[in-house]
Amino acid sequence: MPNVMQQLFLMNIESLLKEYAAYRTFNKSDCVINMRIPRPILDKIKELADQQHVPYQSLISSVLFSLANTDESK
Repeated sequence: MPNVMQQLFLMNIESLLKEYAAYRTFNKSDCVINMRIPRPILDKIKELADQQHVPYQSLISSVLFSLANTDESK
């Protein structure tokens, strides 16, 4: 059985973004975070976001949303 991180990478990014967009309809962001990550990782995230025609911050938020809402009992 794949772990949580493997499940996230196997998920279709488009469906992940749709799920997050539905959540955002009723739940607005009210917190700001600041973090440092290696440039190659950010570049890859931006590339993935460009492929989906979404802002890279939305892609990061959708991944964090999915992580926070993953039911590990599945």
